[in-house]
Amino acid sequence: MARWLPATVAFLLPTLFIPISVDAYVLPRASLALAGGGLLAAAGLVAGTRSLARLRLPALAVAAAAVAAGLLSTAPALTLVGAYSRYESLPVRLGYLGLLCGAAWLGERRRTVAAYLAGCGVASAEAVVQAARHVPFRPDGNLGNANLLGALLAMALPLAADRARTAAPPARRAWLALAALLVAGLVVTTSRSGWLAAVAGLGVLVACLVPRRRVWIPLAGGVLALTLAFGAIALTPLRALNDDTGEARLGVWHDSLSVIADRPLLGWGEDTMGLVFGRHQTGDWAPGHNFDRAHSMPLDLAATQGLVGLAACTWLLGAWWLGVWRRRDLPGLAGLAGAAAAYLVWSLVNFDWAPATAPFWLLAGAAWPGETLPPGGGGQGGGAAQTDDAEMRARSRPPPPRPSPSGGEGARAEGVRWLAAGGLVVLGLVLAVPPVVADVFSARGQPGRAAAVDPLQPAYQTEVGDLAGLRRAAALGDPNPPTYVALGDAEAGAGNQAAAVAAYRRALQLNPYDRDARQRLSGSPRAASG
Repeated sequence: MARWLPATVAFLLPTLFIPISVDAYVLPRASLALAGGGLLAAAGLVAGTRSLARLRLPALAVAAAAVAAGLLSTAPALTLVGAYSRYESLPVRLGYLGLLCGAAWLGERRRTVAAYLAGCGVASAEAVVQAARHVPFRPDGNLGNANLLGALLAMALPLAADRARTAAPPARRAWLALAALLVAGLVVTTSRSGWLAAVAGLGVLVACLVPRRRVWIPLAGGVLALTLAFGAIALTPLRALNDDTGEARLGVWHDSLSVIADRPLLGWGEDTMGLVFGRHQTGDWAPGHNFDRAHSMPLDLAATQGLVGLAACTWLLGAWWLGVWRRRDLPGLAGLAGAAAAYLVWSLVNFDWAPATAPFWLLAGAAWPGETLPPGGGGQGGGAAQTDDAEMRARSRPPPPRPSPSGGEGARAEGVRWLAAGGLVVLGLVLAVPPVVADVFSARGQPGRAAAVDPLQPAYQTEVGDLAGLRRAAALGDPNPPTYVALGDAEAGAGNQAAAVAAYRRALQLNPYDRDARQRLSGSPRAASG
């Protein structure tokens, strides 16, 4: 069962959605990252065949930085559950590590990649059908956002190309057909960041396949191809594709630097950007909307977890790249390196979001060459390195029975592993299931039940709509200015003029250009006299 867990999660991440909920696309995948991270980490602890080796310390540093930022968060409830529709909470950040470590311990590279490609093929086919039917939205498969589908397909293209390269002629045609379907899906998403990411991923794939002394040739070619592609987007009508010139991002990035400078070490806390960005905002970058993310993964990470969190993540990714690059001749590693490069390029102009970020960490874990553990290693210790082919031959035979631990110390260690594994499974499910249940209640028009099931989620408290619910949402740190406008209206209706003015001003702190809050304040006698 443990061997199939990474593949199951890899297939579900591009395909899972819950049509009977309000957030049918992002929330299910965020919950899958939580549940899947707990399950994979637990399976890796008790049934893993590989060691994390050089990833152990940087992974612990990333976890420690995330926890430290969460403990010092300016909005603890929001950091714990995540802003509605974003969900980049502290548990989700740790869930990504669970996906990475669990997949690395289990080492099911070939099966995981095949399942991920199958899922991306389904999502891409859905996007092509949507484009053929001229849907009123950008084709997005079942991701709910075209840029997210673009990220998944950009990661999938190097994997499909690598499989086609190594497959026998009959299978090669099938992999090439899948690659063509992925390209078609990527085209209809009109995701420019996805296109650039695909170019980068294919370039890294080629760089991993050439002899070491000539690696500079594909790397230079890839940089040139990226430059030309970026120039074609910036200097042609593609620049205004989807009515987005990208200029708003430049303003957001500039203002995000001020957010980081205010709390540079450990940041403001996971998913709190929407609460602090407004006070640093220098322009109305997207009229009618407030910003809750920096739209660049490094800036987002520095804002929410500080330079400590950014440094820890850089250390982890650097150690991963070094380990994969050294062993890039192993089957499948070149394609996985290309997939990682595709995601990282995409994330430079987008933010971490579970539907794209969870697959990245899962594939990164599957790619980790690691070291094969002796029987009963359970994700600990070391051993001699083993090639992927030898590992597959060994796994074609039934695994030998796990030897019973000898002595009290071995029995205690085994017991601790099983206890920790059980705790991870329970914790992952406890964090993953209630938000989905609450969202189903919300879709059925039962906001009171939704708020009872997920009491820390401000969105459900806002949906209740009465004065008590709005006050509760504000206390929990709802990052949406309309919530505070509604709260001000409710306070004014109850005769609490001072509280109403405070609520309107709080809305302007979140978005200085909010028209409704400005109109309410301009018509408030107390605000005028104040």
